[in-house]
Parts: sequence; structure tokens; C-alpha cells
Amino acid sequence: MISNEYIAKIEGHGSLKIDWSKNTVKLNVHEGERLFEGILVGRTAEESHWITPRICGVCPIAHNLASLRAIEDAYGIKINKTTELLRDLMVCAQNIQSHVLHLFFLALPDYIGIDRGTELAQKDPTSFAKALSLKEIGDEIAHIVAGRNVHPTRTTAGGFHKIPAKEDLIKLISKLEETADAAEWTAEFFSGLEYPELKVDLELVAQDENEIVSSKTGAQFIKDYKDNIEEELRENSTAKFGKYQGREMMVGSLARMVIDGLGNSASKWEKKLDFENPYHNNPAQAIEILQFHKKAQKIIKKLLETEMDASLGTANVEESVAADEKTLGVEYQGIGAVEAPRGGLYHEIHLDKEGIITYANIITPTVQNLTSMEKSAQAVLDQHKEKSREEKERLMNMVIRAYDPCITCSVH
Repeated sequence: MISNEYIAKIEGHGSLKIDWSKNTVKLNVHEGERLFEGILVGRTAEESHWITPRICGVCPIAHNLASLRAIEDAYGIKINKTTELLRDLMVCAQNIQSHVLHLFFLALPDYIGIDRGTELAQKDPTSFAKALSLKEIGDEIAHIVAGRNVHPTRTTAGGFHKIPAKEDLIKLISKLEETADAAEWTAEFFSGLEYPELKVDLELVAQDENEIVSSKTGAQFIKDYKDNIEEELRENSTAKFGKYQGREMMVGSLARMVIDGLGNSASKWEKKLDFENPYHNNPAQAIEILQFHKKAQKIIKKLLETEMDASLGTANVEESVAADEKTLGVEYQGIGAVEAPRGGLYHEIHLDKEGIITYANIITPTVQNLTSMEKSAQAVLDQHKEKSREEKERLMNMVIRAYDPCITCSVH
């Protein structure tokens, strides 16, 4: 018998096709293709960082920054320290926003006996209150720095159209101090939940500076991302499935915990993480909420201690042309990479002499996670044979949710 189990409480539409007689499972994506890479072709360089955030309403900041970095890489634009700090602050906001939404309203219902996040206020008012306070601070940081809490309006190639006033940053510090207990509570709460037992041979992959680092094979340069991250088409799926050097990989919070070396000075919660159990991506996300919350405070204090520089970086066009003529005629090409909430995001852009986009390529975190998600669902079948069919379906749905997939990003 074959069942097609649609996965609830994820962003977008996907299903698990389970063949019970063969004890196999396949992951299918049903969302319609959105063709953003084609939409970009023929548009100007200045439009790309406005268009790509519309790929996703959950992680638009990540797409915005990846596009900006690709443009700046193509034109040789160097940003100043103020821009660097403000963009890092935007990343903090993005991760807090996204992790809070997923953890409390999509993942937590599995662990406290409710069907949907809308029941959280009645079932667990403490969690609900913490979630709202943290989501609010994430939104507020994004609003003050990026112009609004979704789809940034202030960013531009080389910097910002407008930078925040110092009095607004002082208000943010105050709000971060008020919500510090909620961030600490979240890390402790999610680290204390009981997660299903599962052992999967995971290859954890994350960006580190200018490199892509694998927990198994070491580092490769980000500029060579297409030599290492492969996308394959599959029947009955509207999304491509990504592999790292031909192997299933996992990206996101759990991978960053390994690659960033956070385990070397692990907190009491980080020590509880099992890097062979994909369910533990959830407590890793909770720990990251605390880390990004603390990092946001440090960044704002640095900004307040210095004279902020609102000037834009300038393009070194002649150098860029000279370098690119050797390989691409008179085109400019650039690659922008960002660690989005769900993992490494890659934008590549080629432009002609007039600044018109001639080629665009985007690889999203969920595309990279799809093969590992399928592998983990298969591991549930293999390692929980004694459980009922209903329970195995529940555990497979939970493990897919643990990856926090963004299906609309996967069919960009």
C-alpha cells in the first residue's frame, strides 16, 4: 500500500510518498515554479535587491543582502564599517524573526499536544507571551535598520539610503534588555523538550567567511559553490534537490553550531545537542535566538560608540571590466552569499556593460536540505519499525518540520 502524506505546519506544499510494502519514502514538492531567475534577466542591477526579497515573506532580508553582495562583488564595491555592522544587525533580526515563528507556532505544537500554533495562547500562555515579545523585537530591529520589518527599503548597493538615528538605536538597546530573559528562557525551554530518538549520518554544511565548510570534507571557496553544490531535477517535484559533492547535506542552525566551532566553548544547552539527530535542529534554532539577541546588543553598542558613516561604497568599474574580460568578455559577474535562517543562500548575477542582468542563479537553503530531509524520513522508517504506521507518519512529519523548510524558496 502507498500513502501520500501531506506535511502540515510548514511553509508551502510538500508531501511524503510512503510505500509501506517496500518500507521506502520519497519527498515531493508541489508548489508551482516561480521563475525568479528568469524574471531578473533584462532588469537593471539596481532592481535585483528589490525583486529577490519577494521570493519569501519569511526571509526577505537574506535575499536582499545576498543580491546586494552579488552586485557589489560584480562591480568591486567595498562597503564601510557602518554598513557592515548594520547589515549584521539585519541578519540578527532576520534569524530572530524566522526562528521564533517556526519554533513556537509550527514546531512546538508537536511537543505539547496541540494541533496548531493558534492554540498556543490557551495551551501555553507563557510560551505565547515569550514568542510575541521576541518576534516584536526582531521586527523592530528590521524596521529601524531596513526600513520595515519585511522587504527592506533602505538598503542599496554600497550601503544604505538612510541609516538609523542614534536615538532609535538607544531605544532598541532598551527593548533588547527588556526581552533578554525571554531569549534565555527560549534556549532553556526548547533544549529541555524530549526529542524523538534518531541517528542519521548527516553531512553538516555552512558558510564561514569566504568558504563553504563541510563537517566531513573541510572547506571550499564560496566562489566555487557550483562545483560543490549540485542541483538535480526529480520527477513529481517542482523543486530541485541539492547535494554537496554528490552527497546529502544538512544546512541551517545545527550545521552552523558545528562549523562555527560553538561547541568548543559550549553552553549547558549546546552540550545537549546531538549532531546526528535532525530533530535537534529545533533546540539549535532556540540557542541561536539567544545568540543573535546578544549579538544584536553588541552591534548596537559598537554603532553607538562610533561616528556612523552614511557614505556609499563606490564601484571600481574599470578594474572589474579588466578582470572579467579574460573570462566573460565585457560582462561583470558577482556572487553573494548569506547564512539565512535555514542555511547557506547563494545569489549569482552577470551584467552587461549597461548594467542589465544577463544571467541569474539562486540556490536556496531548502533546496540543499531536501535530500537530507528525505534521508531522515527514511531513517525514521528504518529505525522505528516497531511503531504503528500512524506513529511513523507522525514522526516523519515532525522530522521534516525540524528542518524548517521554506517550500516557496525551493521553487524560486
